[in-house]
Amino acid sequence: MAKLGKRIGIGLTTALLLAGMTTGTHAQAVPSAGLSAFGGEARGLTEFTGKVICVGCTLTEVQAAHSEQRDFYQLSHRTGQVVMEVQTKREPQVWSYFALPPRLAVRCQDELFAKLTAEQNLFKEVAVTGLLRNMRTLDMYDVTVKG
Repeated sequence: MAKLGKRIGIGLTTALLLAGMTTGTHAQAVPSAGLSAFGGEARGLTEFTGKVICVGCTLTEVQAAHSEQRDFYQLSHRTGQVVMEVQTKREPQVWSYFALPPRLAVRCQDELFAKLTAEQNLFKEVAVTGLLRNMRTLDMYDVTVKG
């Protein structure tokens, strides 16, 4: 009986060690990874900088008004929407994989989205930090006005 208990203990320890090593490999920021071992997404925070071009307009309207090709994104929140000209992106390959078409649903506190849409911040450089999810959703955690 003692031998059986010892074997079960060794088996459980081995299984936990293997699970721990497997979890570490899923934590890589690879677009094709999809889900981590715990059911969440396996990417870190994303950061981008840009300028809010307009509030309450659509991506189609802004693209029609600007004939030159720019990196425009429409960010839609339950309280409104903005179109931003994105200038720099941390991990551009993740953006090209998860943010096309360039329309993102934003989840954040209303006050944070209001900071992004404030009239005094139009055309100023802003830095946005959040988590870009594979369903074209941005969980926004911070907005910093730089200009």
